[in-house]
Amino acid sequence: MATQAVAYARTFTNTHSVVFLSDNLRNTLREVIRENGISPKKLMQDWETIERGIKTWLQSGHLNNIVIEFFKPGSSNASARWEFPIGYAGSGVSDDMWLDKNYLRQLIAKSARPTTDCTYRIILCTNAGRPAVAGFSDCSFLSTGSLAARQAGTVIATGHMTAAVTYWRG
Repeated sequence: MATQAVAYARTFTNTHSVVFLSDNLRNTLREVIRENGISPKKLMQDWETIERGIKTWLQSGHLNNIVIEFFKPGSSNASARWEFPIGYAGSGVSDDMWLDKNYLRQLIAKSARPTTDCTYRIILCTNAGRPAVAGFSDCSFLSTGSLAARQAGTVIATGHMTAAVTYWRG
C-alpha cells in the first residue's frame, strides 16, 4: 500500500511539474514576442498544438529544447533567436516551482531585437524515439549569421524539470 501511495505522489508531482512548466513556457514565449514589439496572436492561435507537443514530450522525457526564431518572411536568416533548453534533473527541491520574470525582462533588453516586419516560429526539439504528435514535422533551423549565443541560466524551475534560457545577440 505504501508503494502505491509513493507511486501516486510521484506521478501527481511529475504531472503538476509538466503543467507548470508548459503554462509558464507559454507565458515566457508570449513575453519574449510581445517585448520585441510583435503580436503574440499567432502563438496563442497555435498554442493548443504547441502545448500538446510540449506536454507529450515533457511527460515522455523527449523534449530537450524549445526555440523561437524571429525572421523576415522568405528569409533563411534569423533576426533573433531564443532557446529554452529543458532539464530533467530539476531544482532538487521537491516543492520548488518558480518563474523569474524580472530576469527574463533583463535578458530581453540585452538580446538582438527583430524588426517589426518580422514574424516568428516555435520549434520543439526532441530526442530520438519520441512519440508522434499530430501537427509536428521535421524542420531545420534558420541561419544565425553573426548572432552569438549567450547562455543565461534557469528561468523556470520545478523540483523535477527546468527550462534554462539562451538568447542570441549581435
